[in-house]
Amino acid sequence: MTNNKIEDFLDYLYECEMSPNTIQSYKYSVKQFFSRYSEITKKNMIDFKKYLIENKTATTAGLRIVTMNKYCDWIGKPECKVKPVKGQKKFFVDNIPNDEEYQKVLDFTKTHNLKYYWMIRFLAGTGMRISELLSVTKKDLQNGYIEIHSKGKERRIIIPKSLSEESAEYFSQRKEEEYLFYSRLGNKMNERGVNSCFKYIAEQTGVKKELLHPHAFRHYFAKKMLKATNNDISLVSSYLGHSNIATTAIYTMSSRKEQEEQLNQNMTW
Repeated sequence: MTNNKIEDFLDYLYECEMSPNTIQSYKYSVKQFFSRYSEITKKNMIDFKKYLIENKTATTAGLRIVTMNKYCDWIGKPECKVKPVKGQKKFFVDNIPNDEEYQKVLDFTKTHNLKYYWMIRFLAGTGMRISELLSVTKKDLQNGYIEIHSKGKERRIIIPKSLSEESAEYFSQRKEEEYLFYSRLGNKMNERGVNSCFKYIAEQTGVKKELLHPHAFRHYFAKKMLKATNNDISLVSSYLGHSNIATTAIYTMSSRKEQEEQLNQNMTW
């Protein structure tokens, strides 16, 4: 398997209008497969699936198989595809910081790194994905929203007025066309750099690293907004840009730990 072949596949995914994050995930899956096997065969695909089921979570295994099945179609070998990996449907969302942990992170970043303080405030206050946040410009902040175009769809993410007003001084030196957040070298920030800094924040605050990644604050926004709107799933689904309202509904459910605690407290028979 040559790198050129992988790049051709990635070009195909780009033409399918997949998101950059999805394309990177597919790239990793294909490379993982070809680090173990020299060619696509039904036998190798079945063996790869077995390896994934035994060594990865059901979600990860499922994503890897979806990728390789798509790759089989792309190279004209649909007969090598394998059945999808089925996992138990999740009826909870774990790894969401609670209010105390959220405040602890804010207190630390406000005194040690204002850039990350405002990044966390924006993630938790808008429900943006990190890729979306890193594309916000000063003009978007002034407008009070950012327009996101992906897969032929358009989504408007609202920036709360209070957040705009509170952060106005920090971003006062930005020009309209400039991004809100840059790396220390003056380049547009990337997700890898953000994740590295979040890891540092976890180490300094003692908050579990599983709770300190950009998407955790999107989850935090969803839970808080549902509570504030008396579980208006349709409204919150719109804020998050979910195409399926069932995706949003999972935030109305207790976490796995909360479910266990409730069962232990109430099981008296």
